[in-house]
Amino acid sequence: MKYRSYLLTALGMILISATINAAKPNMPKMDFDINNIVFIEEDQDLELGFDTARYLPENFDPYSTIISIESVNFVDVCDEIDLGFETVGYLPEDFDPYIQ
Repeated sequence: MKYRSYLLTALGMILISATINAAKPNMPKMDFDINNIVFIEEDQDLELGFDTARYLPENFDPYSTIISIESVNFVDVCDEIDLGFETVGYLPEDFDPYIQ
């Protein structure tokens, strides 16, 4: 039994040393430069199958209007949400969802 374990240990060490000492591929090291990346942008016209100009007002320009920040609806984080039942019975003691 000892002979078999010594033999397996020696074989394992030989395999590990062979993989550690394996020759690394000789590939030239290339420096990466973000400015050499070419971005290809394709203009794709979307065909809806009907004339959209008939459904828009005259002289319509979607980029001409100024967007008001007051017109943006947002969800207030402090709003209480009523689920219709009490959640305390389903949570562990000292549960705090704001602790990370």
